[in-house]
Amino acid sequence: MRARAEQGNINRPAYGTWTADFMLQQNESRALLGKHLNDPRVPWRHKRRKMMAIAGIILVGKWLAKIKQRSDVNCRLCKRAREQRGASIENFTEETYGHINSASCDGMATTVTAAHHLTWRHLHASMQAAQTPASKLRFVTPDKESSMNTLWQEEEFKHICSRESLTEKAVEIEKNISVKAHERKRHDFAVLFWTCRTRARHVDVQLRALSSST
Repeated sequence: MRARAEQGNINRPAYGTWTADFMLQQNESRALLGKHLNDPRVPWRHKRRKMMAIAGIILVGKWLAKIKQRSDVNCRLCKRAREQRGASIENFTEETYGHINSASCDGMATTVTAAHHLTWRHLHASMQAAQTPASKLRFVTPDKESSMNTLWQEEEFKHICSRESLTEKAVEIEKNISVKAHERKRHDFAVLFWTCRTRARHVDVQLRALSSST
């Protein structure tokens, strides 16, 4: 991202191709990727799919159109889902690997969302299992999303501190985070803090801090 920003265009690869950009990024678990691809227990079809995705040649609409195997790049999954519910079949998003693996794809939204929640539940369960008896953190919403506004309506949280005090502290912390001015102006942080729905909030049982994972 930094290299592309320095070149003045973040929408084009900095090193010739998006694959090169991906492979040259630092601290992106390359060792784990290599270990996975070299693991004889992993089926070849899984390895092949990952390598095709990294190389940008997965068989989706945009790539097929590029190699002249399709006449358009419109997402077929979105089209099918819209036709089934009788919605408009105009203005489709390009069928890219990123798109079909996101909740913005009409045909994959339910599956992707379920996979997202399953991953978070597994992660949170693993974190809880790894806690020691001396741990001061307690997960309070491990299986659902909840806003701060909802949590602070419950008596067990009201005694931690007042809503006003928590807002003041959260705003103070937010101001110390490096964010571009135009990005900070986009949202009223105090409102966003109380209304944003996040998963697996955890509380310091000694009432010193409160945070969440999105």
